[in-house]
Amino acid sequence: MGCVGSKQPADDGAQPQSGTGSPPVAQGQVKSASVGKAELTTTTDVAQVDDGDLDDDDEPQKQAALGKKGLGILRKNFCRTCAAQQQSAKNDASSQNDARSIKRVLVVIDVQDGYDSEFIASLPADVGGSLGFIQDEHAVKASYELGSRALITAYEPGSEPKISYNKGWNKGLPGEAMDTVAARAVTEIQSGEYELIVFTTDYLERSGAEELGVFPLDKTPWSDPTKPVALVGYDKYLTIAAGCPGVDISRRIREKLPDVTSANGKEGTANGTPALYLRKQVDDAFDEDREASERTGGAAWLDDVDVDDDGLPRADAQTLLQQLSARGYGPAEGTQLSFVGVVTNRCVASSLLHAATLGYRTRCLMGGCRAANAAAHEKGLAMIREKGGDGVEMVE
Repeated sequence: MGCVGSKQPADDGAQPQSGTGSPPVAQGQVKSASVGKAELTTTTDVAQVDDGDLDDDDEPQKQAALGKKGLGILRKNFCRTCAAQQQSAKNDASSQNDARSIKRVLVVIDVQDGYDSEFIASLPADVGGSLGFIQDEHAVKASYELGSRALITAYEPGSEPKISYNKGWNKGLPGEAMDTVAARAVTEIQSGEYELIVFTTDYLERSGAEELGVFPLDKTPWSDPTKPVALVGYDKYLTIAAGCPGVDISRRIREKLPDVTSANGKEGTANGTPALYLRKQVDDAFDEDREASERTGGAAWLDDVDVDDDGLPRADAQTLLQQLSARGYGPAEGTQLSFVGVVTNRCVASSLLHAATLGYRTRCLMGGCRAANAAAHEKGLAMIREKGGDGVEMVE
């Protein structure tokens, strides 16, 4: 997923295209895509990998080759390109509002069943994305070129190569970590201090849609467009695609707060407090990038946030900034956003820091955030401190 794991890139001779090696790009740019084509062309920097994580999907060469279609969650780590001094300046201006007029909003990032290792392990082994299913060997029906998606070989029955769908990160976060984050979210919600609760969840395209996951069939470098790969539906190796069992808010929260669920649409409540539910396919909940393609009729629609029930872009989608502002919680209204969630070094950091650059007061509730491991969590907190500066309040 976009939030759990990565590992140091393998050296395949290609030049990494990481965020710190390229100049920052403007937010809200348009990317183009065509149905059935090989990849989305994105204007956004490829995220730089983090030490100590698990997932080969964060190899820079692989990211550059696949884009969102092959990875499932687009790895646009906003915190890699934002400028700390700009955040501090904007937040300094916001902080001049009288404390009594602050509008407090809690943002719960991706605390959902599909990222909980205990939930994933509890699913029957014949359910796509379950621990038993992803660890099993699966026959590959055909191989395709990475770049063109042209068919290379259609395998005869009995001759198919077999692959595992285990990517490491798709086994989920430790139950202890999810329990800690969920418990803090429940405590904050029950405190009554917030006027609005925002829940974000990763929500990929339904099986059979345009986008498919990519699995390597040999050690050809990811920079080679003829690399043979298998194309696999998200529902086979993840539980966070449309129609899959891991898309809802974590059961650890729902058991404590029965009115919490993302199953009833964008509007709801959390312990009686108004709640907003945002579906996304990108690390940064405040993402603004748009897609102009055949499936959008050539119009520029939001591509990675506020998707429809099938995980597809829609004409009337709104950014999280637009949705908050429409409810009276824009930066100019003295809104303070407090963040908890997973994972600290990806979705939490990217979303929080983007919010800060937009002028929001921001708070990182450190005890309510977790990552794949302690080192990744601490690295995420360090990035938030470095980029956020005085503009971000760090709260235990």
